[in-house]
Amino acid sequence: MSNGMPFTPDVEQTAIAIAYRNRALVADTLAPYSPVGLRNYKWTEFKKGEKFTVVDDKIGRKSTPNQVEFSVEERTGSVVDHGLSDVVPNDDVTNAPANYNPRTHAAESLTDLVLLNREIRVATMYNKAANFGSTQSLAAAGHKRLDDDSLDILPFFLEILDAPLMRPNAMTLSQSVATKLRTHPKLLKAFNGTSGDQGLVPWSYIKEVLELEHVTVGQARLNTAKKGQAVNLQKVWQDTLSFTYHDPLASFNNNRMTFALTARYGSRTSGNREVSAGLNGGVEIMVGEAVQEQIIAKDCGILLTNVLTPA
Repeated sequence: MSNGMPFTPDVEQTAIAIAYRNRALVADTLAPYSPVGLRNYKWTEFKKGEKFTVVDDKIGRKSTPNQVEFSVEERTGSVVDHGLSDVVPNDDVTNAPANYNPRTHAAESLTDLVLLNREIRVATMYNKAANFGSTQSLAAAGHKRLDDDSLDILPFFLEILDAPLMRPNAMTLSQSVATKLRTHPKLLKAFNGTSGDQGLVPWSYIKEVLELEHVTVGQARLNTAKKGQAVNLQKVWQDTLSFTYHDPLASFNNNRMTFALTARYGSRTSGNREVSAGLNGGVEIMVGEAVQEQIIAKDCGILLTNVLTPA
């Protein structure tokens, strides 16, 4: 059949695409899915000062309560279709070994790549200074980087955490930055007491002393080599560190402050269609979703850049 024919939804493949998760990827944690009813969606943004302005709420015996009016600014967005496909020849299905389904394997592999692309989009979003209410480069004069053993790291972080509009409850960093942080001599001494500055500081201690709920480490890799060339794996997450505020109840249907969400129209889906492939034809497998990653409240975040000394 023609490649121009639409994909027929496949229940089993769709279930695989929805359930499959690569635990090395963190995009779903940092920009959680929030359903929208239409491809074009809207949400409202309150002026940030209005929720923090004190208004007299005393009510007299025969009086009425003071009225409060919140002015809003309407924001709009539109989801984008993201998907990939792969052709599975019918001969591959016929000759597959026991307990192996080439179509199922294709659906899983395609989902992995779709999710990797989403990870790259979210990582790019978290590494862009314009997406944060404030940014700070540790390469600037007078600053010490996180791999400087003389940096008094706990007071440094605590002062930063007091700056954003909402005190952050989450820290996001690359694996390289995470390693330097957990092995920093001053942090190790704070954890070990008189036991010295060797070892590895547990995340539970870091979350406790910084009063954080979440620590997310970006570990994903991507192959930047062109097809046919030797594999060239690069880090998806740059060596930055961010503090952000996340509200698990936030969605596009309310106005709870949170740093980022992902608008999703419908759910992740998988389908197939018959195509010409080899002597006996084949099936093109597709996996995709309609989403848009969105910064909701940039004032709920602060970004630190140039946190490590260049190699």
